[in-house]
Amino acid sequence: MGRPTPVKHLAAIALMLLAGCSTPDESDRDVDPGVGATAATPAAPQDGTTGGADERRTPARVGVLVGARLREVREALTGQGLRLEVTSRVRCGAGVVLAQDPAPGTEVDRGATIGLVVARAPATATCTFPYAATALRRLEAWAREDEPAPELADRVRFLVANRPVRTLTAARAGDPAAWTLDVAYAERPDVRILDLLSSGPMADRDVPPFSCPVKSVALPADLVRRLPSSWSLVTRRPRACMEEAAVQVWTDGAGRITDVNVLLGSP
Repeated sequence: MGRPTPVKHLAAIALMLLAGCSTPDESDRDVDPGVGATAATPAAPQDGTTGGADERRTPARVGVLVGARLREVREALTGQGLRLEVTSRVRCGAGVVLAQDPAPGTEVDRGATIGLVVARAPATATCTFPYAATALRRLEAWAREDEPAPELADRVRFLVANRPVRTLTAARAGDPAAWTLDVAYAERPDVRILDLLSSGPMADRDVPPFSCPVKSVALPADLVRRLPSSWSLVTRRPRACMEEAAVQVWTDGAGRITDVNVLLGSP
């Protein structure tokens, strides 16, 4: 690969400042963001009606919000007639939801308040561009048979829709066949990670989009803590939600892939 152009270099610097990692003494310190309960106005139904008493009495089910962007979560919950109470924590990955209350799957009344803890970037530029961004692009190149396999940690954990399904040694994970997971998901009989990465152009994202990929299980707690060291590639300009795919990876301090999460869209 050649040297980046000045424009690309400037873009990389901007991403470094936005992607987020804080110093250890800041990362677990709750701070007062000056944001209290947000009175979200329920959105009108898409069919143009104003909604009746039956609709207002129907409970709303809280989804998996951790790991999503606040702006996407706000839009989705407002559309369900729910309110938000947002607090922040100094952590890299600004704008990413770190915790939620109530838990995923809970049914709440319309008009209920959902509590969120959202990452806020530290005051000083202590965050760095995650190693995972480079590792994931190398994984994509391997999937296209353009480059050798990326560096892998001693053990690599595979997840489907946030649920761990397989852990392999680096030697085993170096076999392309091991990246096909025998898990039925989103109307597919199995999950072919390398095929997803090689099937079309993918766009860089720090976290996968909230609105399209299906996920009914929360991320393991250790991956939530390490969200700033993750990176994602998502389907670029899908024609429908069914065509949306996201591959998210985490790396260790040496830039080796430790975890791979696959999210697929569904109607």
